[in-house]
Amino acid sequence: LMFSAAFSLVKTSIPSVVPFYADEMLANLDAALHFGFDPWTVAHSFADYIPANAIVILYFGLWTLPAIFLPVIIAITDTDEDRTKRFLILHVFCWIGLGNVVATMLSSVGPVYYDRLLGGTRFADLTSALETSGITASKLGVVQEGLWTQYIENGQSIGSGISAVPSVHVGVATVFALYLAERSRALIPVSVLFLGTISFASVYNGWHYAVDGYASMALIFAAWAIQQRRNVAFASMKPA
Repeated sequence: LMFSAAFSLVKTSIPSVVPFYADEMLANLDAALHFGFDPWTVAHSFADYIPANAIVILYFGLWTLPAIFLPVIIAITDTDEDRTKRFLILHVFCWIGLGNVVATMLSSVGPVYYDRLLGGTRFADLTSALETSGITASKLGVVQEGLWTQYIENGQSIGSGISAVPSVHVGVATVFALYLAERSRALIPVSVLFLGTISFASVYNGWHYAVDGYASMALIFAAWAIQQRRNVAFASMKPA
């Protein structure tokens, strides 16, 4: 609880340290990487088949389990000391390294707030799509509106704060996916499905550019690979 409160306090303070500046760059990069299309338009082409409540349950409910309880799950169930250390480090790196440090360096609000921050109508169709799909009227939409209110009123509360890149949701999903894959090859399909659905939802609900998720996956994979190499190096140094 103290960790979450500290993270939230820093996240809420990001625009006071580095004012939001990176959204136009991120939106342009997003479109350039996807052949001129904004990724949210592709995601919402499936809107007729996706109940808004399913996105809410996935993004607020299912994701919360590894986001909060993964360290507890590891501590209780994992007897591999090296793996336990690596994934506890990855968990903290995701929240602090991605969610606080990198998020401050690339201070941004995401597509859902883009027009409010910069003016214009670049994401007006996204606003309409969120309303049509039921996201705006859902719990998720209420939270989105509340976060913006907190921002313009300079409010501070646990769970508040806006930052787009990198996506902590996708970062946590990546850590969890890697952990499941290491625990058992049989869990690899589950890990891929979980990571894919969280990545999709982060774009579908307008909170993130697709590149936010790509950045999170790249950073987590890099940190995981570095730790793997360190473990191999240390193992080779141990006496037979």
